[in-house]
Amino acid sequence: MISALLTVGVYACLLIVGLVLSFKARTSSRRIVAGITTLILAIPGLLLLALIVVLHEAEPPTLADLQRDFPTKRADLETVLRMSDEDSKFSRIAPNFLDRETNDTFGTGRFMNGDPKAELPKPRWDAYRAIYYRNHIELGIQRDKSRDAFIMVDSIGLLNRGHTTGYLHCADSPSAGGDGFYPCLLHQEKGERKFNPDTRDEGYSFQRLDDHWYAYDEGPS
Repeated sequence: MISALLTVGVYACLLIVGLVLSFKARTSSRRIVAGITTLILAIPGLLLLALIVVLHEAEPPTLADLQRDFPTKRADLETVLRMSDEDSKFSRIAPNFLDRETNDTFGTGRFMNGDPKAELPKPRWDAYRAIYYRNHIELGIQRDKSRDAFIMVDSIGLLNRGHTTGYLHCADSPSAGGDGFYPCLLHQEKGERKFNPDTRDEGYSFQRLDDHWYAYDEGPS
């Protein structure tokens, strides 16, 4: 930590010296050289700053963000939930793909947008997409065997290193097998568990919003 701070300090000092020399050097040639050198030194710092900004902007909404937006989004969320109840053979309906029951060995197949085998009519899929777009829902709705519904607003990270946040609706009847989303199994107002890399226990956090609704953050796993 100390070495990193020292490196940053030296880098900042070099930039300041170069900036001063680019204006105060006695000859124009020295000022030009100082200016070019300062610009070259500044490029890595600017790239790092841009990366930090992008990563910050890419973070999915927090539980507090979801809780704040819930009252204005609830009507649309409940519409998506009702539509998904009617389209019960689809376990996942995302903007660009869906998962549905099949008769093959795996029992579930994934079908991309435009695939005639998807079996979800385009006007119906467009209705989902319109609600997703209006509410900045990037990943669609996912249902489990208990018919709990996770409306996934956004995520960050790849494979088992990321996390997803969104609105979770718990079904009236919990899963008989004990499988399901943590808030629906725990029946608490709020909860949190950090990811444990040794046991591979999944991380999560949640906050009850109203009735069966939760703001939910899932992962990493």
